[in-house]
Amino acid sequence: MADPVPPPMRERLPSRIDILSNGLKLDVRAHQRTYEGAYTRSAIGCLSFSILIIKLFSKEFLPIGTIYTVYGSLLYFIGVYKAASVDTYYNPDKNVQMFKTSGNSVLLLAVISLVCYVSLLVLVLRM
Repeated sequence: MADPVPPPMRERLPSRIDILSNGLKLDVRAHQRTYEGAYTRSAIGCLSFSILIIKLFSKEFLPIGTIYTVYGSLLYFIGVYKAASVDTYYNPDKNVQMFKTSGNSVLLLAVISLVCYVSLLVLVLRM
């Protein structure tokens, strides 16, 4: 009895990024570094700092830790939302040509940051 012939190996299927031009690939990677990298690292930093404050300090510092927790969570979810929206601009099936800048999300983050830091300042001055 002869050895069975193995099935032919299938070629690697191209990913969606292989279809894009080099300039668009660079844009997609820049968005990934920003939204999946920088936003996530900043959110993890805020959440870690909030855990440190909540665990190490007394009950009077609980509102400060809570504000950092809310700030880190909002920062993370804005990054997740923006990372999910990148597919809209670079998916050839969706036929979208215009890229919308991040001005609205940057403005939203600026307002959230300002509110959090003003509330932190008020909490610290009341202590």
